[in-house]
Amino acid sequence: MSTPRIIATTIGIGASAVAGYGMYRLMLIGSCTGDGCGSGIWVFVVALLLAVIAAMVGDTLLLIATLLAGLGIGAVLGAVADPTGQWVGYVIGAAMVLSSLTSVLVGRATRKAMAGMRAAIRDSLPTVTPDTLQTTGRAAVAEVLAVRETGTTVNDNPVVGLRVRLTPTDGGAPVEGEKNAVVSRLNIPRVGERFAAGYDPGSPDSFVLILTVNDHTPAHLRELYERMRTEATPGFDPLERLGKLNELRLAGALTEAEFERQKAKLLDSTG
Repeated sequence: MSTPRIIATTIGIGASAVAGYGMYRLMLIGSCTGDGCGSGIWVFVVALLLAVIAAMVGDTLLLIATLLAGLGIGAVLGAVADPTGQWVGYVIGAAMVLSSLTSVLVGRATRKAMAGMRAAIRDSLPTVTPDTLQTTGRAAVAEVLAVRETGTTVNDNPVVGLRVRLTPTDGGAPVEGEKNAVVSRLNIPRVGERFAAGYDPGSPDSFVLILTVNDHTPAHLRELYERMRTEATPGFDPLERLGKLNELRLAGALTEAEFERQKAKLLDSTG
């Protein structure tokens, strides 16, 4: 537990005890005749607010249970000390103590269930990540079969649903994979385009398109990437791509500098 949570929890326990004392004083208001009879209200309100604030920062479950227990005990003691015998104090006290015990039991069960759920989710996630596929994935030529919008963006780049046909370069049988992926808004894959890719043979949906290489890219994927760059992409129209870039520029999605840079790259690739 962090230091701020420890401090908040300690303050919350103390505030809960004071709130319990305030509840005790409130239960005695009916028989109180002195000038200080109303002070119990302020003690109760201030301590209650402090305990609630502390519960938001510290150990929430512990402080909620402590506060309910303190208020319940204070109500019962007030009912015992009141010579008029306020039976309502016993009812309030019993209800709060019972609520305290219930919150502990329910809270523990909820925490245990959430921990089990997190473990199940963690175990169900694929162990192969895009980073490992970039280095250890089986090399394949990925042909884009379908691209669908998801309506989600990450840093202004769209998340699209990709369905590809993966043809292993070692002569294995082609397989199809599908997943959501973040792509550059300047270079969204199109149906018919082909890319170098790495994928997990045991799970075709675990694949990554090799859009760039670095010093950590293994030789077999680097060679495939370079070969794919030199091949003509079926259905690729540089004029249409240039028109798309211009539309992005006119819409304000591209600056003039970005447009000129992408146009020069496009002309270089077709020249």
